[in-house]
Amino acid sequence: MSTYSIKDLERISNQKAHTIRIWEQRYGLLTPERTDTNIRYYNDSQLRKLLNVCTLINKGMKISQISKLTKKQIAEQIDLIIADSFQGDVHVEAIINEALVSLATYDALLFEELFSNSVKRLGLRKTYLRIIYPLLVRTGLMWIKDDLLPSQEHFLSNLIRQKLFAAIDSLPFPVNPDQTWLLFLNEEEDHEIGLLFAYYLLRQHGKHVIYLGARVPYRDLSNVIQQCQPTHIYTFFVRNQLEQELEQLLIRLKSDFNACTICISGGDDKIQSMAESLDVLRVTTVESLTDLLKSNNELY
Repeated sequence: MSTYSIKDLERISNQKAHTIRIWEQRYGLLTPERTDTNIRYYNDSQLRKLLNVCTLINKGMKISQISKLTKKQIAEQIDLIIADSFQGDVHVEAIINEALVSLATYDALLFEELFSNSVKRLGLRKTYLRIIYPLLVRTGLMWIKDDLLPSQEHFLSNLIRQKLFAAIDSLPFPVNPDQTWLLFLNEEEDHEIGLLFAYYLLRQHGKHVIYLGARVPYRDLSNVIQQCQPTHIYTFFVRNQLEQELEQLLIRLKSDFNACTICISGGDDKIQSMAESLDVLRVTTVESLTDLLKSNNELY
């Protein structure tokens, strides 16, 4: 069982430590334990209760009402939200908070249940847009603030990667595809979840995909392109990198493989502007990629 300080609760729940202490002292909401040196700490059960309380507050309940609920009653309220029609932000917040619990406690089974239930009700596309992407944004902010352990970030990323690969494997191979897409990340880029989801969408629309993954050396990329002759080359810019290096990559891709449609997602305003000037296709949303796959028109 993990242990948490008041600062840990603050960063995971997005509630101020001062507010959590008031809830604890005035309403007896949490019951911290103490070390031999009298330092307060909280366990997994306390973290889960706090996140559930935050969800109920977002739903409109008052803290005075919530404090009178038993553990069972709180769980029943959360179950009602999660079992709802999957409409509105309250449900999304409930799922994300539960996912944060799975992340903090390294509970793969809990994440599996949340993911599977969401896919059953929403489908993978909406699960990614409404649950997974907001969760990644939330944990990304935690990472920036140094509120997320590297092991927790890797744990979550690998769980999501496993789910996306499984979804891709479940799709039939395309018969006589009209396009071949080569997907890769450059040598400095590790974050492939967005690229994997694009892989899923491309396969879902019957495209042939050559997936190279993260940290691909340009020389290897060049060899694959020359051998396979893809119609499209697609990459993501997620990690902060030197602008000059990204600009040089765009120039080389456009110059070396002008017969292919070069597509990018991400990058700052300057990179986006440069892509436009080079006639590189900017895929800014899932919808724009879907529209491109349906129409085969270049959308800028």
